[in-house]
Amino acid sequence: MQSTANGIQQTPHESDIPGDIPLDVLEVIFKSLLPHDLAMCCRVNKAVNSLAFDALYRDLRPNRRNVLRLCLKLCNEPNLARRVRSFVIRDNSVDMYLGIISDALPQLPRLHTLILCIGPSSSWILPHGESCPFLLHTFVCAFLYDAPLASFLDGQRDLKHFTVSGPIPPRLLRAVSPQLVPNLVSICAPLSVVEALVPGRPLRDITTFSNPGTNAPSISCLSRSASRTGIQRLMLNFSYLQYVGCELLAQATPNLAKLTIDADGVKPDDEEVLDELTEWIEEYLSYAKNLDSLSIRFFPVLSRVPCQELDFCDMITSIFAASTKLRHVIITFYAYKAKYVCKKIPGHDWFIVND
Repeated sequence: MQSTANGIQQTPHESDIPGDIPLDVLEVIFKSLLPHDLAMCCRVNKAVNSLAFDALYRDLRPNRRNVLRLCLKLCNEPNLARRVRSFVIRDNSVDMYLGIISDALPQLPRLHTLILCIGPSSSWILPHGESCPFLLHTFVCAFLYDAPLASFLDGQRDLKHFTVSGPIPPRLLRAVSPQLVPNLVSICAPLSVVEALVPGRPLRDITTFSNPGTNAPSISCLSRSASRTGIQRLMLNFSYLQYVGCELLAQATPNLAKLTIDADGVKPDDEEVLDELTEWIEEYLSYAKNLDSLSIRFFPVLSRVPCQELDFCDMITSIFAASTKLRHVIITFYAYKAKYVCKKIPGHDWFIVND
């Protein structure tokens, strides 16, 4: 858009975009523009319109205000629906529009990324069987693992990245076949789901959680990945890690390169509890010979002291001293952007690489 001397904005026209910019370069540029800007670019000329129009509908992120209008458009205009590659809704207030969302999804034959964080009991909107025209690469949902979700996954043989919130009920656990999502490489799910899906699949990146106790899934399930390198990246909650112990974790993930500890229940301003966490990490590092990066995620709400005033220097020094292989220790805080990335170079003291 341009502004004239009197402040009136004008829409772009053909001369606004240099004619010597290759179309493939414009295509890359358009991937970073906001929908409003792409809509303006659609008005420039025919060549630019085609590229901008594709980009405008390639990645859709509807919300409560526009989901009805957008889904109706997809249902009524197949040429637009074919342009959609990713469809993302992160809005629990779209309950009244679930029906039209359900109608729109089967109209997206080229969809490869589907993210639906719209409530735990809404998996019925997913297409399955012959009504599902797409094969996903990435599927993220906040659904419970129920029968409609299981039926949907049964047809997603190309799925590589999967996130689900709820555990697998015993009756569905028995129905998990080796053919279900056979190409899965990463998963974010309760450990009961991970336990069911790791065997025979090339999983190497796992984010999971479990309550400790005799009924908890076994950490040994992680050793059954079909990946040649085994599990490379793992995130687990500390209460469960304490329960299973360091040696069992190391045996299940001998080639682990990056571990993230979800410090649930650990008060970051409690020195005694921090010492307990540090001692566990030091013991684990005596077994983990390939670990390159260790991250610890704290929960600021558990601390009476603001995050920026907490001092983790002693803990970080002890962690680096326990391993010659470890290169990074990263301290993060749930729901906060602030983090401390600490690096250790052989023969030198560790240092913070970000402010």
